[in-house]
Amino acid sequence: MAIKQLAKKTTQFIRQKPLDVSLMLLFAIVVIKLFSLYFSVNVDDGNWEHFKSEHNCKLLTSKTGTQRLSWECDDSKIYYRWRQQR
Repeated sequence: MAIKQLAKKTTQFIRQKPLDVSLMLLFAIVVIKLFSLYFSVNVDDGNWEHFKSEHNCKLLTSKTGTQRLSWECDDSKIYYRWRQQR
């Protein structure tokens, strides 16, 4: 009985406020997608030292020389290592 009443109230709410329900569903989808992106990030700093020496990466700094910006490697790519920028 309680499930039927809950289903009835839910459908009534959806009919009364379809825009609110749509926005809630969109927000839930965005949150789920952000969580999946956050947990799918592969932080693999263990191989960075080996990769850096193998590809002759050089540290690039800002014009003032106070801030480390990125690594330029001989494969003509620039790598941004946020853990290396401390």
